[in-house]
Amino acid sequence: MTFLSPTILWGLAAASIPIIIHLISLKNTREIEFSTLRFIQELEHETLRKLKLRQWLLILLRVLAIIFLVLMFARPVQQGFLSGWEAGERESTVIIILDNSASMAAKIDGTSLLESGKNSIPNILDVFEGKTNVELYQTNPVKILYDGEPNINTINEILKSVPQAYTADRLFPVVESVITSITASTPNRECFLISDFSRPLDIQELQKLKLKETSWRFYCLGQSPVTENLSLRDVQAVSQIRLPNHLLKLNTRIANDGKTVKKNHAVELYLNDERLGQVVSTFQPEKTKEFLFQAYPGKSGIIRGKVILPDDEYAPDNQWNFELPIPEQIAITLVGNSKGELFLLETALSSIDNQSGFLFIRPQITSSINRLYLDESDVLILHNPGKMSNKAVEDIQAFLRRGGGVLWFAGEQQAALKDNKMEGAVGIPESIDLHKLSGEAYFSVAPKMDDHPILADLNLRDIQSELPQIFRYVETKNVINETTILNVGKSHPYLTEIQVHNGTIYYFTSLVDLDWNDLPVRGLMVPILHRILLLLATDESNTKSIVVGETKTIKLDRELINTQWSLETPSGQSILLIPDFNREALNITQTTELGSYNVRSDGYPYTAFSTRLSPREYPSNRMPESDVRKFLPSDKTRWIEPSVDLTKELNSIRYGRSLWRIFLILAIITLIIESAVGRTKPEELKQQR
Repeated sequence: MTFLSPTILWGLAAASIPIIIHLISLKNTREIEFSTLRFIQELEHETLRKLKLRQWLLILLRVLAIIFLVLMFARPVQQGFLSGWEAGERESTVIIILDNSASMAAKIDGTSLLESGKNSIPNILDVFEGKTNVELYQTNPVKILYDGEPNINTINEILKSVPQAYTADRLFPVVESVITSITASTPNRECFLISDFSRPLDIQELQKLKLKETSWRFYCLGQSPVTENLSLRDVQAVSQIRLPNHLLKLNTRIANDGKTVKKNHAVELYLNDERLGQVVSTFQPEKTKEFLFQAYPGKSGIIRGKVILPDDEYAPDNQWNFELPIPEQIAITLVGNSKGELFLLETALSSIDNQSGFLFIRPQITSSINRLYLDESDVLILHNPGKMSNKAVEDIQAFLRRGGGVLWFAGEQQAALKDNKMEGAVGIPESIDLHKLSGEAYFSVAPKMDDHPILADLNLRDIQSELPQIFRYVETKNVINETTILNVGKSHPYLTEIQVHNGTIYYFTSLVDLDWNDLPVRGLMVPILHRILLLLATDESNTKSIVVGETKTIKLDRELINTQWSLETPSGQSILLIPDFNREALNITQTTELGSYNVRSDGYPYTAFSTRLSPREYPSNRMPESDVRKFLPSDKTRWIEPSVDLTKELNSIRYGRSLWRIFLILAIITLIIESAVGRTKPEELKQQR
């Protein structure tokens, strides 16, 4: 305990007055004559003892009353951050860090947390006396807003320009960076954190900070919780095979972050600004619910969609934008040893195309592959390729790095690749042996993954009866990132999916040849081939969404790289972009808005992508007070609830909590007891007579 007016403590000397009065009264005695000693003896034994005890009790009560009153006027306080009466005279350095990240857009009673935080800053500055230097920062992006002596009018004008950002904050790393950059040697160094303290995705990042070792004092201004909020957590396309007339399935996940039941809330699906679906449902508190939307895209190209929830206390998680590419044309480079070998495969491809121009095929007949020019190709089909030069291998590797797709049919020529050690360089499995059967014997084929997009939703009564019989196949070793879709027999792969660099290889261990299998006469060949081509040609790297604020990389067609590139933001702003000519890509950093972005080449649409909210910025993802204290010095950190009077609370924390009311109450109680004890009772006088 300390005193804000310690000079008044000299008044404690007045506590001796009742004792002095009592001692003086003992000297002023009078002699009274009595007719008999019997009454004096009775008075001495029965009454005088009580009188003496009462007198000393009254003296004690009067002394305590004076002490309590003096202590009350000396303004006693519990020990705060600062040392009592000296606090107002000491210089202070004050840092205020205002979190303006996406989570601060939540509204409580119609006012956003960001606006409430801005309104609290003048109340903070009112607490400081004497010479004070204030530094005001925002977190997104990190920026110093003000540096100087507190000027409320100027600071209020600056706060009006602080935007509501939709990126994720890095609050504690920012705090450490700011306080370590300040060399102030003032006695008082205090840091105010105005934030809802979103939980970081990587807790180890915070554990590396050294904030607990600092001499700064911290005030954490907590925020009120969000109680009414439905949150879109994910929208994923279940259908990987996409065509204009093919049913598109979208799995949607929604969480109720609030504490109350949300009844009859609509969830709406839009494709190309046309509402194609709506679900009305009830959401239980703190529970997650999933829906499966189904709709027909209706056209090719990039389909732009969004799922929308009704307005609530937190708007940024009420809309989820997405883009889905549907190929308009697939450019194929087809390589084989002879025209005869490719006849059945070309027949199947023509059945898929049906003279619609959907497939653009460039055949290349060669027994030795020297170069492969794949700049304008979506899919490379290799049927029983033989000798392959190092340059051809490099072409395939570059094609896969760009996200290209390869369909590979392995045959007896695989031995030539093995001898030249080309298989590992390309990324395909190493061949072990060639298995052959004669007569009417055959190897059966069985599905290894029934739910793979190539096999899913084929609408077959019995898929086993539609699978081919194999007469010859190449046994291979397993490779990393290989997924087996169909097996020959029980263990050897027939069709596998291999992820290489940024591309995909679908690898058949048997040729499209009636001497190898009867797949060409099976009805399953065309739909399987069609699906593989769609999967290989659908490059989602350009349209894949990113977390708001991250860098988006757009792969460019080589023939368009020298055109004028521009970015249209969700708010309609147009930004010119400069390509990375070495990587043949655009590196887009202007992604601070939530929504859908357009990328244009010479003003024409090239691709599109969307940004989504960081998982850190959902209102339910907050750190409690106990977790916040783990990263700050516990003895120098104070947590301030949003419901308290901020100015009074800061005064109590800095100077200590006032105790004068306690001493006033004690003084009143003491005086009441003194009055009761000192009161003369009539019945006692009668007894004494």
